[in-house]
This record gives sequence, C-alpha cells and structure tokens, in this order.
Amino acid sequence: MSRRKRNWLDRSCYHITHRCLDREYLFEHALTRNSYLKELREMIARFNVDVLNYIVTSNHVHILVYAGNGMEIEKGMQYLQGRMAQRYNLRTGREGAFWSGRYHATLIESGSHLSQCLFYIDYNMMRARAVSHPSEWKHSGYHELSGERKRYTIINKKKLLRKLGMEGEGDRFLKWYLQTIDSKSKQYMERQKYWTEALAVGSQEWIEGMKGKIGTKRLRIVNEEEVKQSKKTDEGLYSQQKSRKYHLVHENEAPYALY
Repeated sequence: MSRRKRNWLDRSCYHITHRCLDREYLFEHALTRNSYLKELREMIARFNVDVLNYIVTSNHVHILVYAGNGMEIEKGMQYLQGRMAQRYNLRTGREGAFWSGRYHATLIESGSHLSQCLFYIDYNMMRARAVSHPSEWKHSGYHELSGERKRYTIINKKKLLRKLGMEGEGDRFLKWYLQTIDSKSKQYMERQKYWTEALAVGSQEWIEGMKGKIGTKRLRIVNEEEVKQSKKTDEGLYSQQKSRKYHLVHENEAPYALY
C-alpha cells in the first residue's frame, strides 16, 4: 500500500511524533537525547521552521512546530531524523533503521487548541510515571518555557505567543503556564490519542474547513464522548462508522479531530 501524500499547509502548526524502531529505548541514555537536541537546533538553523515545544523521551519524540512554508517542515524533518539515525548508528556500531516508519504529523489549530497540545506534550513523562513534575525531565521544552533555560534554546517564544493569541504578554503567559503545569490537570494526565493519531485537531468550524486541504479521502465522523461512554459495551463502534463520508471526533466539548 502506498503512503498517503502529505499536503503541508503554509502558516500552520503541526504536532509531530516519531517512535524508535519496535519501541526500543534508543533514547534511554542522556547522551543520545542530547545528541537529538543538538541536531534539532541545527535543523532550525538550516530550515525556516519554528519549534514551539518539544520533548525527547526514552523511545519517542514530540515536536510542536510552525512554518510559513509548510514544505520546510518536511525538509527539516527529513534532515533531522536522517542525521539522528546516522549519528546514532555510527557512534554505537548499530546497523539498520532507527525510526519506526514515517513520523506522524497532526495539524493543530492556533489558539486554545494549540495550548492544549502544548501542555499534552509537557505532561508526557508524568503520564508515563517517569517523573512527578516536568522539571525533572531535562530534555523537554518545559525548561525554556518556564524561563529556567536561557542559553542554547530551541523554542521560538515570540512565535508561540503569537500563535496562542498572547503576543506581547510574556508575563501573563508564564504565570498561566506554570499554574497549568503545577495543577497536574487530569485532562492532560490521561492519554488523548487524537494529538498523536489524528490528521488535524481544532474547533468544529476550523476542522470542516480543513477537509479538502489535507490530502486524504478516507474520512468519517465519530463522537469521541459517545465512544468513551459505550466502549465497554460496544467495542465495534469505530468499525460500524466506516461508511461515513468523513471522520470528525468531538473531544471533551472542545477539540474536534479529523482522521
């Protein structure tokens, strides 16, 4: 089966996730995670891509990015993931693939939905029960967004604030950001598959406008709240919906996800 062609949209935000081959813990050691962040800094220096948040876990990565020209993201990711694989194999004497297939990119609507994705990334290692607070995991954007790290930064804070609708409000952002992190919100402590599996996440009106732009015909609608309520008694709900024309998921009365 041929891969679905990506239609990268200009002036857009994407949440990118990529796992190591067979979910191996190839990022188990800090040295390897440091190497990835070094390559990430090199990537944004070479390509017109802004990083808005990131985390490198033991076996996968999350990167929240923006680009005026969407194709820059594809070029940058090809460079980044290829360089990381080459350097790791060269250093360790390993052969073969480093990554598990192609990375996944989810288009994210700016504003409140972008902020939810931002925190979903920050909570990653708490969800995995590896840490009790994001500050305990060195290889993440938390240390930049909280103001702890001021050198060798990766995140474009000005662009992040602009896409959040908080341009020029750095102090307000910092207070709100730290409060949300420290609250250990149940919303972000639960895995929400749409951030890593959907093609796009946003408001219903925005999602409707994306249907003809992201390059796919296999679309259908499912109300995720109804799925959650009936999952124990009806595991076949998804398969029953396959004949629908498009796939729109209502998530917690806020985001909708297009698959």
